[in-house]
Amino acid sequence: MFNPKPEIYQKLCEIEGVKVTQSSQNIFNDLPAITFRIDGNSADYDLDNDIASQEIFCSIDIWAEDSVTASSILAQTEAKMRELKYRLSNSLDVPSPKGALYHINATFIGLR
Repeated sequence: MFNPKPEIYQKLCEIEGVKVTQSSQNIFNDLPAITFRIDGNSADYDLDNDIASQEIFCSIDIWAEDSVTASSILAQTEAKMRELKYRLSNSLDVPSPKGALYHINATFIGLR
């Protein structure tokens, strides 16, 4: 079975000036930051019970001090994920209270 985390992490680390982590704590020492997780990784099998393909759902959260920076990082993230053959299926501005970090969540789907 293919483990997508290492290649996604490596690709996102190519975005200059952004700290990438798999942490789910949402506590940051450096901004802007990206956190990500795999929300789904399902396999389809052939008649020999070997994995024929995998459908991978990756959720990426972008954290920044302003909306312009967060949006710019989203565009760069989408381009990097496209290099890995993932497509953006959804992105949204996550509402937050005044004074909180700007937060964008993006979901990507990939087939292997």
